[in-house]
Amino acid sequence: MKKSILFTTAALTLTLTACTETAEPADGSKDTSSMTLEEVYSKALEKNNEIESVKSTAVLNQSVTMGSEATINSVSEIDMSMINSPLTVHQVNTTKMTGEEAEEQSFTIESYMTKEGFFMQDPSTGGWAKLPSEMLEQLLQMNESQSNPASELENLEAYIEDFTFEQDDDSFILTLNASGEKFSDMLIEQTGELMPDLGLGIPAEALFQNTTFEDVLYVITIDKESFLIESLDLDMTMNMKFAEESMTMEQKLESEYTHYNEVKEIEVPQEVIESAEEIEL
Repeated sequence: MKKSILFTTAALTLTLTACTETAEPADGSKDTSSMTLEEVYSKALEKNNEIESVKSTAVLNQSVTMGSEATINSVSEIDMSMINSPLTVHQVNTTKMTGEEAEEQSFTIESYMTKEGFFMQDPSTGGWAKLPSEMLEQLLQMNESQSNPASELENLEAYIEDFTFEQDDDSFILTLNASGEKFSDMLIEQTGELMPDLGLGIPAEALFQNTTFEDVLYVITIDKESFLIESLDLDMTMNMKFAEESMTMEQKLESEYTHYNEVKEIEVPQEVIESAEEIEL
């Protein structure tokens, strides 16, 4: 019993120490802060939950291997503008796909999500489609988790004691190695929000039943003056088994956030509203 109490006390002490340490300065840094990880995280959560609008740019490198089939590689460049309340989004996603046994493909998808509905351009025809209103609530939840930087901070807050805490002259740099069973539920939930069925027609709960994550690394950069997120990077390898199939997916996401509270309005062009064909479920 005494050993158990001593071990628990030691573990708690280490956790509290990690949260109350100041950031390790990067080489050459002169403008250092004495704020602790807990103080920075709390301030960042507060400030990022107060934002009214933001722009983001992201590059997603992804490779997918199904069983013994050839690997498919893709690079997506995503430009997005978002207003928080009510959630309104304009996004342009340009993707280039290559494979060992397939021709290179490139396409751009533009979309709007506003009070008028969700509109998406068909990259092959250039025409516009309007998704059913029944799907709007699900899309709102998905886009909020992807576009609002505060959502990522909230998702990772439970693991604050696992972060590495550094700083340079202008920014705090928070790094989390989220590999291992401890982070599995959180990663499955996040992946399920971003990719409900990965386009395979398989429900998320079945798809992620036998899933493991490797080499998962988050790097969050926070501005020292505003405490707003400047960038968020994620590296991850995901292995899935379902039925008789297996799939390995490697992802590298680099996101930057700018123009905080400068996006005042997002409107769907009238010609898009008038020409869009409504899709029926």
